[in-house]
Amino acid sequence: MAVPDAHLQLLKRSREIARCMSRLFKCTALACISVGSGIACDIGAAAASPLGAAAASTASPPPLSAAMPNVEAPALALAETHPPGSASTPASTSPSAAQGSPAPNVGCGRNGVALQVLGSGGPELQDKRASSSYLIWHDGIPRVMVDSGGGSALRFGESGATMSDLEVILLTHLHVDHTADLSALVKSSFFEDRHRKLPLFGPGGNQFFPSTTRFIHTLFGSSSGAYRYLGDFLNPNATGSYLLEAHDVVPAAHEVRQIYNGQGIRIFATTVVHGSVPAIAYRVELDNVSIAFSGDTDGNNGNLEHLARDVNLLVAHNAVPEGASGVERSLHMPPSVIGRIASTAAVKQLVLSHRMLRTLGHETESLAAIRASYAGPAMFADDLQCFPVLR
Repeated sequence: MAVPDAHLQLLKRSREIARCMSRLFKCTALACISVGSGIACDIGAAAASPLGAAAASTASPPPLSAAMPNVEAPALALAETHPPGSASTPASTSPSAAQGSPAPNVGCGRNGVALQVLGSGGPELQDKRASSSYLIWHDGIPRVMVDSGGGSALRFGESGATMSDLEVILLTHLHVDHTADLSALVKSSFFEDRHRKLPLFGPGGNQFFPSTTRFIHTLFGSSSGAYRYLGDFLNPNATGSYLLEAHDVVPAAHEVRQIYNGQGIRIFATTVVHGSVPAIAYRVELDNVSIAFSGDTDGNNGNLEHLARDVNLLVAHNAVPEGASGVERSLHMPPSVIGRIASTAAVKQLVLSHRMLRTLGHETESLAAIRASYAGPAMFADDLQCFPVLR
């Protein structure tokens, strides 16, 4: 059935409004006004940075910290100045039981490279954290996203990031707490002005999990996908959209493989052990700094030490306490293993994320186990926290 012209015009105008709004923090003072049946976008002369400052100054309460504050935050965590209570204020300066959503931090990494933790939790809802997700910013622009667990789409919006700016998405594995919000992020990008393809990398499959390419087609495939109405994102011939280009990453057993080189970014990958789940750890290099992401792993196959050699920052998952055994130990590395890997790799800074109820409140014990091997800066992450990455 043909869609009436009036409806098409309404859809077009609604998309224009949304695109104007998505540019609010990128343009110089942008106001989008819907007037009757028309739309007017007025570009002012004010700089974008005051918009970010205004957003921070009128933001909701400080970041929620469900356990004790960060321990031993290094000086580089204070390298950028932010309004008290903003998402980039180290957790050691914010209340341990703050209420409400974390304050938005528009433009993390306004100068140089910074890591922003969108989701610092695991699959539990009671930890009051978004599940695993990270953004790498460069000069105030989000460039790389790693994982997209539940709640991370909201945090993505709160951060001030836009899908139109991303160069690449990396999935460490296909557990729900690392992928649940991917569909929401892709749908959100419909209202942005993006036309170039968006590469997405993730692990191959096995008898328990699909490959990443199969996973993406299961979500968005035009004939049988769960969200087949978004099938244009997989159609290279579609107009008015962009191509979400999925790739399976299947390195040899102990190989560190380069999988991406573009826009000043190089990305390397290696396999890690996460029970029977195909899993990948990543190293991202840009602007003469490097960040490694362990993803979920037991830390026992020796690959993470090679991947993370001399990185400026390693994100490791503190999902189990020291002394863990059984299934949880087969999936995750305890603090002593994290410390050993960080020391062997000569990591310059360690950020501990994927914090769960079984580790929240045990930061002192976890840090002591890490300190047995690693003496460098170590911090416990909270949602929306921003870590400058120094050379």
